[in-house]
Amino acid sequence: DLPTAQFNQSLMSLRRPAFSLLETLVVVAIMAVAVGFSVLYAQTDTVRTDLRTQAAIFVSYAREMQTDAASGKGNTSAGIHLELDQYVLFHGASYNALDASNFAVVLPSVIEITNISLAGGGSDLVFTSPLGEPSQSGSLDFSSSSIGQTVHITVNSLGAVDYE
Repeated sequence: DLPTAQFNQSLMSLRRPAFSLLETLVVVAIMAVAVGFSVLYAQTDTVRTDLRTQAAIFVSYAREMQTDAASGKGNTSAGIHLELDQYVLFHGASYNALDASNFAVVLPSVIEITNISLAGGGSDLVFTSPLGEPSQSGSLDFSSSSIGQTVHITVNSLGAVDYE
């Protein structure tokens, strides 16, 4: 019996600690959840950045249209036509969808223009020549329902455009 005991003892000394299949699966599952959360966070952060960037670009264009009207560029008013998924820069007293000089800015699919509230109604923000004052002051929102955030943009009666 002594050789058998020595043989069993030598087999035990050859075994090395290892991970079981269950332990390996648990580690893989934890890593998958961690990667999933990091991807979700990255997508949310990207949409949040896009929302702020698109609002800043809109404000920049609105200020440009106000400057165009105030400087007398083209001897006419300038404005922005607002739609849900885009806005269109135009020159003239009113928006003409067929005008070839219009410049449309299409928003990313996760961002929309909502809550358009211009004095007198409508969806055209027109800066009149020669002072560059808006014919209608008011506000609008750039929104993303995918992250539940909104950037509020206001245009006062003097034409100052700001966002928060």
